[in-house]
Amino acid sequence: MSGKSKHYITVGNKKYVYTLRSYKDEIFEDGIFFECNAANIAQPFLREDIPALLVDLPELILEEKRYRAEQKEIIRFRVAPEDKKAIEKKAVQKGYASVSSFLRDLALKA
Repeated sequence: MSGKSKHYITVGNKKYVYTLRSYKDEIFEDGIFFECNAANIAQPFLREDIPALLVDLPELILEEKRYRAEQKEIIRFRVAPEDKKAIEKKAVQKGYASVSSFLRDLALKA
């Protein structure tokens, strides 16, 4: 596989996109980077694990939808623009898909 390939999976009459691209580092010599925002997955996998992941993907998408539906409460607070940029940068560096999930983990682990 060369480059990034875009695919769709249908769950409950709705199409969800996922992407696959070749991935190589010191752990994954011949891996695949799998990304599906609907299932909140963005990480490398061994090539041989991709078929099992695709079998489980519909349930992972549904579980993520249920989790997000439970997130009804909102907490808002003000920060300076430079603080906001620093928080966003740290969230990305630590691998979070959103600032909300980063701050939630920080607060609940404290």
